[in-house]
Amino acid sequence: MNIYAKRIHSLRYLMMQSNIHVYMVLTSDPHLSEYLPKFYQSRQWLSGFSGSSGILVVTQGYAGLWTDGRYWIQADKELQGSTIDLQRQDSANNVIKWLCENIDQNQTLATDFKVLSLSMQLDLKKALKDKNISVLHKDLITTLWIDREPLCHNKIYEHIHCVRDRQENLVQLREKMRRINADYHILASLDDIAWLCNLRGSDITYNPVFMCFFLLSMQKAILFVKLDSISIELQAKLKKDGIDTMDYEDVDSVLNDISNCSILLDSNKISAHLGNIIEQNNHIIDDNNPSQLLKACKNDLEIENIKDAMRHDGIALCNFFAWLEDSLENNERVSELDIAKMLSYFRAKNPLYISDSFATIAGFNANGAQPHYSASSDSFAYIESHGLLLIDSGGQYSNGTTDITRVVPIGKPSVEQVKDYTLVLKAHIALASASFPIDIPMPFLDSICRAILWNNQINYFHGTGHGVGYFLNVHEGPQVISCYANALPKTQAKIGMLSSIEPGIYRTGKWGIRLENLVVNTRVSNPKENEFGEFLCFDVLTLCPFETSCIDTSLLNQDEKKWLNDYHKKVRQNLESSLQGRAREWLLQRTNEIL
Repeated sequence: MNIYAKRIHSLRYLMMQSNIHVYMVLTSDPHLSEYLPKFYQSRQWLSGFSGSSGILVVTQGYAGLWTDGRYWIQADKELQGSTIDLQRQDSANNVIKWLCENIDQNQTLATDFKVLSLSMQLDLKKALKDKNISVLHKDLITTLWIDREPLCHNKIYEHIHCVRDRQENLVQLREKMRRINADYHILASLDDIAWLCNLRGSDITYNPVFMCFFLLSMQKAILFVKLDSISIELQAKLKKDGIDTMDYEDVDSVLNDISNCSILLDSNKISAHLGNIIEQNNHIIDDNNPSQLLKACKNDLEIENIKDAMRHDGIALCNFFAWLEDSLENNERVSELDIAKMLSYFRAKNPLYISDSFATIAGFNANGAQPHYSASSDSFAYIESHGLLLIDSGGQYSNGTTDITRVVPIGKPSVEQVKDYTLVLKAHIALASASFPIDIPMPFLDSICRAILWNNQINYFHGTGHGVGYFLNVHEGPQVISCYANALPKTQAKIGMLSSIEPGIYRTGKWGIRLENLVVNTRVSNPKENEFGEFLCFDVLTLCPFETSCIDTSLLNQDEKKWLNDYHKKVRQNLESSLQGRAREWLLQRTNEIL
């Protein structure tokens, strides 16, 4: 019995003692974060699955883990020996549907309400009502996980490249509250609060955020943080701008004291624990956090700063790729782990670099076929012989967040690999060059990208694009470019939204190809028509060449060739003067015009 099977066995013993028939372990924390502090990585500790998304369900006779297509290969490998079945989550298979079909009448389901979203609690209760199944709060993980790493509260600091006024941020939120007659607004999402207060931290790896809550009324604003993580001087500056500070643990008692009020919250971004406290004596207004859209729409100064961050990121990438090429030509042994280390090394030469924006994905050949592959000291590949190396990486700079994916041929790529690369590039260009109506739900744009692959009966099982923060989380809403997402009003295309475009082809056991740039929504500068409303297009911000040796130019039409040549010309113009030696030579070779 491996360690994870033993942990599942121990959990079942606690379930039996507590008269719990089903226990659910989420990938979550009290702020419903995507990336978690180690303290809250309960699902990974219990199951051994290290992906960033998944739900574990345990009964006395069954254990299953639901995760999406990005992680099926990885989860299948990591769950071996754990006694946990992989449940391939898709539109026909999700946790709630399985619970409805497999839990007996009058049984009890428990989970930790402090990390369960209020919206999911409501969905569970509604779905399981007919079977009279109780949905209860119970934290069994704390009892099991005896060597749990303490929760981190690092120093909080001001964002030096912030170009917005936090008092004005408060004004905009209060205006929204006034329009919907809300007395209070409660925030638990860390990136919303960091943006609102113009503050940053380092409590979560790769995300410059800090553990906190925020409560806003028409008269007061309270930031709940560990008080020893924020200096007296910074507390005084916040107070001058109308924001009081209280201890992180005080949020429950403050909310308990509020009654007979209307409180604005986003049930997808607040825990069931806090939501249940609020709804005891108050009216909930369930709506999107206004700050989500405000921070998603970057202003002109933010976009200029992001462009500067992209330029410095491009310089680092050119130096990295030149190093990689030289190392392999000199027969040095390079591993996937070395790729991540050297990318960080070159990025860190920029004084504005803070950290990577996520764990680098460097997957050689079959490993690249796992969209969110993660090399480890126990499992990694060396870059040798022939094949394709997929590298997905990014940096957190104080003036912007970057995220880019490129594929490098090692040796001579095969005819099949070149065709796949070219098809993915064509899909990327199709969306990058598209125009679309302002306010169209961005999930609708996904099929523009996939159409070329669909015409070849090829698909990929992840979204085409996600929003990106301004020195904040690398995954940011509300916009998303994905046929798997609902076309909700909050996903409408607005000017200034920064998103990724990242189509791919993944051939299990062979190779993976994904090509990713970051783009910003901007007005079509010279519209051909004005009768049908305003249209937007994408301005490409990422600056790094595509691999022309992997392109079959006979498969590109003239418009695609022009887009690629124009992009490479832009990359060269922005980077050449800042590069020397081999890095400059590498850039020039890959930005030559194709015919």
